[in-house]
Amino acid sequence: MVIRARVDQPAVLADAPARRRLSRPRAALAGHRRPVGLVRHLPVVALMVVYAAFFSHLTVAVHRGYGTPAYDMGVFDQGVWLLSRFKAPFVTVMGRNLFGDHTSFILLLLVPLYWVYPHTAALLVVQSMLLALGALPVYLLARERLGSTALATVLAGAFLLSPALQWGNLEQFHPEAFLVPLIGFAIYAAVTWRPTLLVVTVALCLLVKEDASLFVVPLGLWVAFRRDRKVGLSLVGAGVIYTVFATEVVVRSLLGVATLYTGRIPFGGVGGLVRTTVRKPGQVWDYLRSDRRPFYVWQMVFPAALAFGRAPEVAAIGLLVLAGNLVSNFPYQHQIIYHYSLPLVPVVAMGTAFAIGALTSTRWRRTAVGAVAVCSLWACLLWGIFPVSESRISYAKTTDQQILDIAAVQRALPPDAVVSAYYPYVSHVDHRTRVYMWPTPFRAEYWGTWKQEGQRLPFADQVEYVFIPDHFGDPGDQAVLDRIRPDFQVVRHIGDIVLLQRRPPPHL
Repeated sequence: MVIRARVDQPAVLADAPARRRLSRPRAALAGHRRPVGLVRHLPVVALMVVYAAFFSHLTVAVHRGYGTPAYDMGVFDQGVWLLSRFKAPFVTVMGRNLFGDHTSFILLLLVPLYWVYPHTAALLVVQSMLLALGALPVYLLARERLGSTALATVLAGAFLLSPALQWGNLEQFHPEAFLVPLIGFAIYAAVTWRPTLLVVTVALCLLVKEDASLFVVPLGLWVAFRRDRKVGLSLVGAGVIYTVFATEVVVRSLLGVATLYTGRIPFGGVGGLVRTTVRKPGQVWDYLRSDRRPFYVWQMVFPAALAFGRAPEVAAIGLLVLAGNLVSNFPYQHQIIYHYSLPLVPVVAMGTAFAIGALTSTRWRRTAVGAVAVCSLWACLLWGIFPVSESRISYAKTTDQQILDIAAVQRALPPDAVVSAYYPYVSHVDHRTRVYMWPTPFRAEYWGTWKQEGQRLPFADQVEYVFIPDHFGDPGDQAVLDRIRPDFQVVRHIGDIVLLQRRPPPHL
């Protein structure tokens, strides 16, 4: 073996004994350094653990205070519970098959969890852990691009401070939580060129939701131009083909239509949007400036200090998702407090790490990371929900009298009974095959494909129990309650919470 010496020393040929003598101290030294190397990663692990613990506690506390409504907490909780009991996942909370609403086959991974711990809180803890895990690919890419563990840890921390991430975490449970780490690892695999990891993560992304191709297609194009044309174009094709299959085959077979959400495209759909853009661009421009859409964009990019602008190609992978949120006439899609913004957070964070890595000066890299740290902390202070934020999340405590009353009435509800429950009560009683969101089925609301809204559904007479407040401020709900009261008797009435049971039919 040739040992390369300094330029002022000649190279010498080492014999086998010399190699053995040299290898021992080096191996020993490596053994001593390995724990030190692992210690360097502890700060980012600690940040992830703190995030997951904080939001697990917060979201579970909100749920226990009856703060998680039927949509969407009850939808996914009942759906996963049905799957875990090997039943067809027809979610009676919404009147649709779980995979007909969205093709979120990734939820099958949660079924074993419900064999061990069949509680709604399990979904909330898993979601917090998934979102915390999203910091890991940011950290890995930043270390590789910046060559600094400290700077990578700061960028991972900035990711966890994202207000959109935190608010999405608080909004009950949604499968999009899986996209956060998966998108991060997919971009990491593409940039560092790990084809196997790339293919696996992209496949899992598509299983989260049928519209995940809005991310997969631009990622595939980036791979085609920057890494491997064949692989990149294959990803593009896979994304398009899967979306067509998911909507035209799976959803259509379950619902009779390819999607229920085409009405969210303004100006009469895709064709109308294109025609209006060509013929009346000013009208489209005015539309895009309405409903605080520009402010939404600012909230998404400000935490990154716009650092991704140095090399925006990776951050641009999120443009289709961002455009979809902005164009939609559904206001939730362009507000950071809803789950629609979750997939954008890892794209912006990974794009920021990539762009800062393009800076050639260590000084400029440190400056850019410092700017991201300041802006992310500032954004969290203004719009986030960490303890340092101005926003304060109020929720009922389990010791509050009203919560005690609700829980006491709930305990009188038989576990297998068919029940129509008030909106915030549904996610606490949905581990059954038939549970409806009041006033469904006595008056259908947000039911099925929305073709029977306001109607009394044919199976209304099959409802055995009604779990609701004893009066409603809404005249429509109160009218329904007044109409059905003669058919029901009070089982338990505590405070202003009542459980009604259908009266037995009169003897002939």
